[in-house]
Amino acid sequence: MGCIQNEDGAMLAAAIVLLFFVSLFLFTIVSWHDSLQRTYDSLETYYDNETVKIMKRGG
Repeated sequence: MGCIQNEDGAMLAAAIVLLFFVSLFLFTIVSWHDSLQRTYDSLETYYDNETVKIMKRGG
């Protein structure tokens, strides 16, 4: 347990900085995934609407 003691607080500061960067990375990944999912949803809606238009024309 003697190696865990750090009176300067460097380990705490390093842990907080690491937590910040990991959280930022995860937020970026989730945000990118959400944006990609919205793009796929809008494409699906577009093609559904186009399919309905074609079916209503009878062709």
